Amino acid sequence: MKKLMLLMALVAMVAMAHAQPAQKSPDERAARITKMLTKRLNLTADQATQVNAIYLTRATKVDSLRSNQSPDKKLNRLTMKTIVMSTHQRMMAVLNDSQKQQYTAWENSMKEHKTAKKDTVGAR
Repeated sequence: MKKLMLLMALVAMVAMAHAQPAQKSPDERAARITKMLTKRLNLTADQATQVNAIYLTRATKVDSLRSNQSPDKKLNRLTMKTIVMSTHQRMMAVLNDSQKQQYTAWENSMKEHKTAKKDTVGAR
């Protein structure tokens, strides 16, 4: 009986360790990325406010998409791509030329990181 209880406790601990942490709210995610981009791109206060609004809209739309997934995976991907492209276009309207180059370089590095992560997970 003790062994069974110990085994059940061990299984419960492993399950809790693998549980996903609570997802941050759209406000928290927008604030985090705004703070990071403010440092990386040397944004003005006005630009930071606009960037926060852009990323808050993006986070809200992504959350909505995730909670209302269509059975059509292609449609979901297309919707996500539209959200990403809209964010990019709105960001380009806010940034100056130097910041645009830095932002594009950051986006490209994030894409490479995501691709590398996907390849690593797929290799398992």
